[in-house]
Amino acid sequence: MRKIAIIVSGMFILAACNDNEQDAGKKVKYSDHVSEGLKGDVAAIEETPYKADSTGKQGEMDSCCVDKWQYDENGNYTGYSSKDSKGTLKAEAVAQRHENGLWKGETTTRDGKTNKIETKVDDKGNWTTAESSDSTGKRDYYYTGITQTEFGQVSGWKQYDKDSVFRQEWEAKFDKNLQTSYTTKDSTGKTKSSGAFKYNDKGEQTEASNTTVTKDSTTTTVTKYTYDSHDEQGNWTQRTTWDDKGKATKVTKRVY
Repeated sequence: MRKIAIIVSGMFILAACNDNEQDAGKKVKYSDHVSEGLKGDVAAIEETPYKADSTGKQGEMDSCCVDKWQYDENGNYTGYSSKDSKGTLKAEAVAQRHENGLWKGETTTRDGKTNKIETKVDDKGNWTTAESSDSTGKRDYYYTGITQTEFGQVSGWKQYDKDSVFRQEWEAKFDKNLQTSYTTKDSTGKTKSSGAFKYNDKGEQTEASNTTVTKDSTTTTVTKYTYDSHDEQGNWTQRTTWDDKGKATKVTKRVY
């Protein structure tokens, strides 16, 4: 679940109410603007990747892909699109929100195939279960034991296949809204993968360490990020990605 973390439009008590009364009637508790550290009234984010030489000098645009995320008036993610350098649509998604703004589910289309995931909440508005279906509309996996942070971010789940066979579990730790680590374990409790993340004083991720464990080997990849420019609100507008040998691998530009 990438990442998985996201959320819905506000509800109002009466259509005839004035603006102040409408604001008071909102039921939205969670906002992606807050959990993602976005500043200002961001309606969309568009990211364009560029190639880079070893020193970090920007080269030509990468062939794939320009990614765009859209947000509603409550600052919650509602949709995504990805296009290659020629403008051909490669993937798109539409997200739904629960009444309190918590991510309800998402329908994603990629390479002509559509997949869907949908969550349910309890009477307190917290996630309980989720179910994903394949391109034919049949359930392929479901999730139980879903936990969340105070910011409405997924912090844990257990996954079962369509035959109710337990497959794996995932758990993440956070420092306020910033994810600091994660661990994925298989059905026997053995660690399959893990990761750790570091941030600067602006809450921007500066390092990601990911470890994959197989029967025969353990591989760790370390990626670092530096931030080259910001907009007037303080949101980053250009970021350089570096490998663990100090070589630049990509320059990413953002437009808000």
